Amino acid sequence: MLRVGRVSYKNTIPLFYKLSGFEVVEGVPAHLVKLLREGKIDAGIVSSAEYFFNPDKYLILPDVSISSRGRVCSVKLFSRVPLENVKSVKLSKASLTSRYLLFYIFEEKLGYVPEESEDAEALMLIGDEALEVRDYPYTYDLAEEWFKMHGLPFVFALFLVRKEADLKEVKKLHEGIKRSLERFFKDLAEGEVSEDFYFTECIDYSLKEEHLKSLSLFFEYLARKFNKETPTLKFFGGV
Repeated sequence: MLRVGRVSYKNTIPLFYKLSGFEVVEGVPAHLVKLLREGKIDAGIVSSAEYFFNPDKYLILPDVSISSRGRVCSVKLFSRVPLENVKSVKLSKASLTSRYLLFYIFEEKLGYVPEESEDAEALMLIGDEALEVRDYPYTYDLAEEWFKMHGLPFVFALFLVRKEADLKEVKKLHEGIKRSLERFFKDLAEGEVSEDFYFTECIDYSLKEEHLKSLSLFFEYLARKFNKETPTLKFFGGV
C-alpha cells in the first residue's frame, strides 16, 4: 500500500476528503519533507521548495497543488511595525517554502533580509495558526505580496511522488485526489460541507500554466540564492 503524507492543516482537507486505499501519514510540512526525502513515505503534499532541492528524487502529480488566489490567508507576517521597517523576524520552522517566500519579498522589494530572532518585532506563521486573529497592528499575507509583485498565484505545495513508487498505485492516487477535490467542492456548493471563506476565497488547488510560470520565477530566485541550476519540472505520466 502506498504511504502518503498529509500535512495536518486545514488546507489539505479537500485533497483527502474522500481519498481511501492508502496509508496516510500526517505531520507538519518540514517533518513530511524529511520522511519523503528518506523514503519513509512514497508520496505527499509537501513544500514546493523540496522539489527544487531534490528534483532527482521525485515526479510531480499534475493538476494538483496548494496555491494562492492572491491572498492565501494562512501564511502571514504579523508585525509591530510597517513592513519596510521590519529588521527582525521570528520564523515558523514548519515550512521551507514560506520561509523562502518571506526572504524573496524582503530581498526583491526592500533590498535586504531581516535578522532571524526569537525576540523579533515580526512573527511569521503558517497553516491553522496563521488563520487566528493576532494582536499586531500590521498583518501581511505573503501570497498577496507575491501577487502584487507578479500578478501570479504562489505555489506553496506540490504533490510529489518518489520515482521508485509503484506506478499503478500512483495513478490510483492521482485519480483519487482529483475525485476527492471534485466531491469536496460539489458538497460545499450543495451545503453538505459548512461554508468556509478559506476554501472559496483563499486556496487554489489547481496547477495550471500560470502556476508553473510562478513556480519557475520562485525557483530562479532559489537558484541564484543557492548557486544551483533551476530544475526541470518532471511530471508523473510525462505531462
